[in-house]
Amino acid sequence: MKIVLDVFGGDNSPFAQIAGAVAFVNEQKNTDVVLTGDSETILGELKKYKYETSRITVVHAPEVISNEESPTDAIRHKKESSLVKAYDLLKTEEDIGGMLSSGSTGAVLTGSVLKIGRIDGVQRPALAPLLPTRGGGRVCLIDCGANVDCRPEFLEQFALMAVCYMRRVHGVENPRVGLVSVGVEDHKGNALTKEVFATLKKLPINFMGNMEARDALTGDYDILVADGFVGNVLLKTVEGTAKMVMSELKSAILSSGSAKFGALFMKKAFNKLKHDMDYNMYGGAPFLGAKKVVVKAHGASNPDAILAALRQVNKMIEADLVAGIKEEMVKLADLTQGDAAHVE
Repeated sequence: MKIVLDVFGGDNSPFAQIAGAVAFVNEQKNTDVVLTGDSETILGELKKYKYETSRITVVHAPEVISNEESPTDAIRHKKESSLVKAYDLLKTEEDIGGMLSSGSTGAVLTGSVLKIGRIDGVQRPALAPLLPTRGGGRVCLIDCGANVDCRPEFLEQFALMAVCYMRRVHGVENPRVGLVSVGVEDHKGNALTKEVFATLKKLPINFMGNMEARDALTGDYDILVADGFVGNVLLKTVEGTAKMVMSELKSAILSSGSAKFGALFMKKAFNKLKHDMDYNMYGGAPFLGAKKVVVKAHGASNPDAILAALRQVNKMIEADLVAGIKEEMVKLADLTQGDAAHVE
């Protein structure tokens, strides 16, 4: 099995990507990595590391897609870019089961749809990152920005795909699903969430009802369902709040000698908090609904983040997640047809 890695996507490319790839192949003995990007630069950087050279393959791709470019134009015209080359390999090589990129989110999502395509029955693939929760747990947020304008049936599919993901990849047998809204009462929300609420209640999932954004990280939910606009606002708010809290905590510790002295006794607790709040430890955001495994890592990913994201791609391939989502879409189609027949 192989994973293809877009080496020239991201703020810290290609150094973070190469370091993460080497760490991955040294750790995982059954999965190799294919790197796409400028071969001279990649091979020169690889000389700094010790690894089994047969485990990493380099495919030359001299062009780079930037965040400022039109995603559709870039995917269609920059055929020698590291991202497009990665998608071409993912599409044509049977032994490549998944792809990772920390490049332009728009280009990654556009490339996935244009180059790989959607699973039959999936109307809109969605980004589904994991967020840390109280007590060291994780919660899946779907969608976090791929689809800012949604119809109710999109969110219905988001919920099913996320349930499959959490069950197969993360071992959560009966994921608790919450619908992001402005109140926990059944009647709260806008026209979209009210219609989605009624739909999710009919699905064979552990639907907990509406949830408020302040409860997103309590650990009371395993999946948060939202349209991409609301989900992206929630995600960025969580990221910003975490940075602010850590910054203020550091300032408070450094404000006086007594605070510094007291912090020495809490160093272990502070390190755990820093680890739990660090997005680099959680991998990337899988693009659920594509015909092959695609994961978008954070643009500022460091080597640890790349390693975590490669592990994530590996787990998704081993869990045969794509086949699982296909099964869920078939079940949903049967359920929908059954409901229609019952109405008639």
